[in-house]
Amino acid sequence: MKTIFISPNREKKIKNILCFDKETNTFYGSEREIPFDSRYKVLNVSTNDSRIFEFVYSTGPEFDPKTQWIYKSEDGVQLIISNDPEITKRNAKNYLNAKTRS
Repeated sequence: MKTIFISPNREKKIKNILCFDKETNTFYGSEREIPFDSRYKVLNVSTNDSRIFEFVYSTGPEFDPKTQWIYKSEDGVQLIISNDPEITKRNAKNYLNAKTRS
């Protein structure tokens, strides 16, 4: 499980790599800043509160640049990690090269 640190008040000069939408009760991030994992702990360093997010489903295949990875906490808050087009293209190429080597 990876920990993602957030600081809404930026008290500890942490670069916030997640955005939060109050209307949808959802955190958003990109694979550019957040390596893939099946569980994440999001820790608010200002309050020391945290939530655990479990992987629920993806919106598409692994190598589609538009795919999003959906996680949920026990209390219904969502975390959505989006594929990065550049990284996805590189990963797909590396995968194909590895599979077609003789």
